[in-house]
Amino acid sequence: MHLYNAWLPPPVAEETKKEKEAFSRVLSSVKTSYRPDDPESVYATLKWISVIELFIKAKSELSLEDVNALVETGLELFHISEHNLYAQVRWGNVLVRVLNKYRKKLSLKVQWRPLYETLIHTHFTRNTGPEGWRLRQRHFETVTSLVRSCRRFFPQGSAFEIWSEFISLLENPWHNSSFEGSGFMRLFLPTNPDNQEFFSEDWIKKCLDLWDTIPNCQFWNSQWTAVIARVIKNYRLINWECFLPSLFSRFLNMFEVPVANGSGSYPFSVDVPRNTRFLFSNRTVTPAKAIAKSIVYLIKPDTSAQEHFEKLVNLLEQYYHPSNGGRWTYSLERFLLHLVITFQKRLQHEQQKGEDNDQAKPYLGKSERSSFVNALLKLIDRGQYSKNEHLSETVAAATSILSYVEPSLVLPFLESRFHMALETTTATHQLKTAVTSVAFASRSIFLTSISASSLQPDNLGAGVNSEMFINLLMVSLSNALLGMDANDPPKTSATMQLIGSIFSSMAMLDDDVEELSLMPMIRFSEWLDEFLCRLFSLLLHLEPGSVVNEGLHSSPTTGTFLVEDGPYYYCMLEILLGRLSKSLYNQALKKISKFVRTNILPGAVAEVGLLCCACVHSNPQEAAVHLVEPILSSVISSLEGTPVTGYGGRDSLDVSVLTKAKATLSPALETAIDYQLKVLSVAISYGGHTLLRYKDQFKEAIFSAFDSPSWKVNGAGDHLLRSLLGSLVLYYPIDQYKCVLRHPAAFALEDWISTKDYTTDEPNMCPKWHVPSDDEVKFAEELLNHHFQSALDDFLRISQTKMHSDLGNEKEHLKVTLLRIDSSLQGVLSCLPDFRPSSRNGTVEDPSHASFLMAGATGSRVGSTELREKAAEIIHAACKYLLEEKSDDSILLILIIRIMDALGNYGSLEYDEWSNHRQAWKLESAAIIEPPMNFIVGSHSKGKRRPRWALIDKAYMHNTWRSSQSSYHLFRTNGNFSASDHMILLMEDLLKLSLHSYETVRALAGKTLLKMMKRWPSLISKCVLSLTQNLLNPSTPEYAVLGSCALLSTQTVLKHLTMDQKAFSSFLLGILSSSHHESLKAQKAINELFVKYNIHFAGVSRNIFRALDNHVDAPDFTDLVSQISSMSFDSTSLHGGTI
Repeated sequence: MHLYNAWLPPPVAEETKKEKEAFSRVLSSVKTSYRPDDPESVYATLKWISVIELFIKAKSELSLEDVNALVETGLELFHISEHNLYAQVRWGNVLVRVLNKYRKKLSLKVQWRPLYETLIHTHFTRNTGPEGWRLRQRHFETVTSLVRSCRRFFPQGSAFEIWSEFISLLENPWHNSSFEGSGFMRLFLPTNPDNQEFFSEDWIKKCLDLWDTIPNCQFWNSQWTAVIARVIKNYRLINWECFLPSLFSRFLNMFEVPVANGSGSYPFSVDVPRNTRFLFSNRTVTPAKAIAKSIVYLIKPDTSAQEHFEKLVNLLEQYYHPSNGGRWTYSLERFLLHLVITFQKRLQHEQQKGEDNDQAKPYLGKSERSSFVNALLKLIDRGQYSKNEHLSETVAAATSILSYVEPSLVLPFLESRFHMALETTTATHQLKTAVTSVAFASRSIFLTSISASSLQPDNLGAGVNSEMFINLLMVSLSNALLGMDANDPPKTSATMQLIGSIFSSMAMLDDDVEELSLMPMIRFSEWLDEFLCRLFSLLLHLEPGSVVNEGLHSSPTTGTFLVEDGPYYYCMLEILLGRLSKSLYNQALKKISKFVRTNILPGAVAEVGLLCCACVHSNPQEAAVHLVEPILSSVISSLEGTPVTGYGGRDSLDVSVLTKAKATLSPALETAIDYQLKVLSVAISYGGHTLLRYKDQFKEAIFSAFDSPSWKVNGAGDHLLRSLLGSLVLYYPIDQYKCVLRHPAAFALEDWISTKDYTTDEPNMCPKWHVPSDDEVKFAEELLNHHFQSALDDFLRISQTKMHSDLGNEKEHLKVTLLRIDSSLQGVLSCLPDFRPSSRNGTVEDPSHASFLMAGATGSRVGSTELREKAAEIIHAACKYLLEEKSDDSILLILIIRIMDALGNYGSLEYDEWSNHRQAWKLESAAIIEPPMNFIVGSHSKGKRRPRWALIDKAYMHNTWRSSQSSYHLFRTNGNFSASDHMILLMEDLLKLSLHSYETVRALAGKTLLKMMKRWPSLISKCVLSLTQNLLNPSTPEYAVLGSCALLSTQTVLKHLTMDQKAFSSFLLGILSSSHHESLKAQKAINELFVKYNIHFAGVSRNIFRALDNHVDAPDFTDLVSQISSMSFDSTSLHGGTI
């Protein structure tokens, strides 16, 4: 089982065990959906593709027999869909994903010629077919990707057949067919073990001779470089010595760098036909990846490849210098990156295979590794301070990886550059780059210091000792405090990344364990005090990047560059506070508490909130006493005595209050309350059970916030309510940043984890999850009763009894009421059970009997299906009321659309959270990655190692994604289910709102309706019929036409037209009969819709024509053609876009 699934919340992890059997059922359904006697039945299999992709993305544990069967079935369906490009694209893409994921575990043979014939038939003949160019482009990309994935499965003799097939195209270099031949050769030629006998030194000589036939052509060079690179990598026993001078000359020639006053481009380049460049898409830049791969695998003991490489480096290094940049910098940056990555992969592979004692293969020894790293350091030295951001980041990442291979070479270089940057105070970009490099290499510095003192001193050179590296880290930490500067965001972000990186490796920060400390010279209590002083100064001087949004969509986690530019700020706080000893944590907590209680910083709401959140996440009990309770008490006391509206949902509502003139809060008081409520809402995100002791205070604060006459305070109350509900009922990790695994080489270091080495035999590694208790669920139910059920009843009462004589008061009451409903739904997410789908015969079936299962839950169940259904009925009535009485109030309409989204699109809120997750540190960052090969302590793994907290974060997001998908596809694949009546009510309301006169309302309603249609394809036909009527009707307003076109032009609708006869005919007649609309905007929208339909046209199932003939509601196919033909004789009805 994959680590992400093993580390899911216990109730969810247990369910994942059933997914293997569920996948088998899906595979059976695919096979039964297709009938060999009916090629059009391939359309019936397409609905299962998204489900198959779901299992792959979920990292489910699947049977290899089922995976093999899926590939064989998929290839069969792909080949029989020869005239159905859309079906081939869908099946081709899923096959690529499966083959790439299971490529080393599958045992099958794939013939190359059917793939070649598909390519020729579709893209190299004049019979182009009716499909749109976008689909044809996707088809070519899919087929070529599928060929690359299948190459390793081509049987013995395929290489000879492919070479024989295309060699004739290469004989005449002056004919354009030679370019096609080289493209086919690169695409199809396999270099797998089964075809090893084909490749010999004579064959290599022929290739190089062919390569020479067309000089100065980057396309030609790219094709042959790619072929040669794969041969060099996969057939290591070939003797390349005699070819090295020629190869390296070609490599150098492909780097188009300027010499003297030259431009760097080929003076007399050979042009390639446009169609060939399009089909064999190739950037007109240096093939850096293939060159790097060739060089890395050419280097062997007792060969001259290293000498040739060093000569190449000597010629290219000057172009890495900051003052010598240009358009060639991108190619050089890619070259360095791929050199390091390929070198890492080769070393990893050799360390894994070394146990086999296969002495026949030339493995790299220490001398070869040192020589290669020394050559790379020349490029790194020149490019470290490049003005090109990508190159400087690549240099830092390369330094990190190489420091695990040859620390005695890399780390002294790193130290000297860091001290040099400290001395050059005027060049701040140099300091930022140097700090980033130390952050990326901090773990290797720790490990090297341990190695130098105890484990493997032979790995280090003369004059290098452990104190040298520890001093580097201590100097880095000390200077990091000076690096936090509100006026220098890049340097501040790099500094915070450095602090997070260093403390991610350390098991605990404590002054009382000096004998175990990695930095005995640092008093962490003093450093912590200074760090907090600097942090508070930074927060006090922050300036918001934009004006604070006080409207409907304001968020407490939208802030300055500390939040917007990356996750380093929050991760640094979480790591630091999570690793502090109890005494140091209490020391920090008291200072943070004093700062938060004595400062109001409206421009740093998110930053202060995340600081409090990190405190609560690390120790909820202590943080609740010092942070949550004081802020909560301050909010309640600030709201006492202020004017109230009576809209907050208290049991006793004084009607007389509602008729009084509206009172307001002072701007200062309003700002203070808004700030404290939003900080509190972020702080309690992971409070959990600890918050129960303050339940009465929370209820009072929320009631008072919604009772306030300030819309700004109402919005802050909304944030507090949704955050409190989520903290009570959702699953989330606790003690995430505590160290539980000590490194075997040093007790003071944390041992990092590789997902590929994980076994379920290590239960102590699994994270602890917040699983809601009965008391938490009970409190959440109470909150829902006060602010969801009560608000629904309030809305009915407002709209039915006309309790307000003043329209302004009524509007404010409606706004607050809808806000309470929305925040309740946003808080519980999918913990509120979904609608029950109806069956086709009108009865209700149990969805658990569906064809497949995907485990996933965002938290404990709260509320009931009946509650969601009641909400849908009332919101339907509310929408009708608003459209009749307040159709010009966009705030109310947007609020009700958000509520419909949360009610109807079950799981979409979790999907949005997963998509927009900003606080998870990028796992590709070298600062928290330990490469698979580690020559410092001699410990190698199957994959990259990462800190436990980072993997827990990924598991948390994996669970969030799973919860969004667990029921999404259940009803899309089962024809027995249809949308419930309540869902149809919401759909009809959204359809009206998507045609509203306000563009913002139309856009949001259309987006929400589109998500609903994706989940329930059966709703699409009804929507299309209604929307096309707007095109047919001459009296349709302009805004309704614009809304209709916006929905009809979506991929969801256009794809559905290929399989729905009523929608297809209605769409065609509607768009062709729409010329009577006089508005220029309307005509432009209709034209764009028609063009988009043509571009993305995917053909039509022949079953539609048969169904049209038998369908009573739609014209038969003959009548449809006749109607369209008759339009060409009626100049008043045919749309100009068809002419």
